[in-house]
Amino acid sequence: MAIAAHFQAMAQGQRSYYTAPIKALVSEKFFALCEIFGAENVGMITGDSGVNQDAPIICCTAEILANIALREGPAAELGTVIMDEFHFYSDPQRGWAWQVPLLELPQAQFLLMSATLGDVTRFEEGMTALTGRATTTVSSAERPIPLHYYYHQTPVHETLEEPAVHPAGAGLRRALQPA
Repeated sequence: MAIAAHFQAMAQGQRSYYTAPIKALVSEKFFALCEIFGAENVGMITGDSGVNQDAPIICCTAEILANIALREGPAAELGTVIMDEFHFYSDPQRGWAWQVPLLELPQAQFLLMSATLGDVTRFEEGMTALTGRATTTVSSAERPIPLHYYYHQTPVHETLEEPAVHPAGAGLRRALQPA
């Protein structure tokens, strides 16, 4: 959905932003979007660096977008905002960075993503009341990458079997072997 949202914004000549809570995730998404849309169309802005900052697609930390929202508000030139890890909305220290854009960027079309939120009715109703536009909730219980939890009493080097299937797993297994 996020890729489609970036594509739609680009097709309409609008700028789109992808936000995430940590620089590593922003960087990962930057490289993934460069592969899809071409490096000339994707930029990245974090607290300590900026690359291709005038690109139509910008990957940034949530705080960067929140600061743009506070500085420029409805005058900010953007069409679509994809906010990943939206469950940070309720974080006592950093939640403001997810809240401010929702309040200060009424011109934006938001895609709010989280794998851990339950009932999102309050967000759906709140966004509709705030923007006057209909909202839609898309949900799925299927995870693209399943989570597995195990409890073992054996040492880690004896327990690790799943990572061995991954090319990096063999190196990880060797690294964890006792000397």
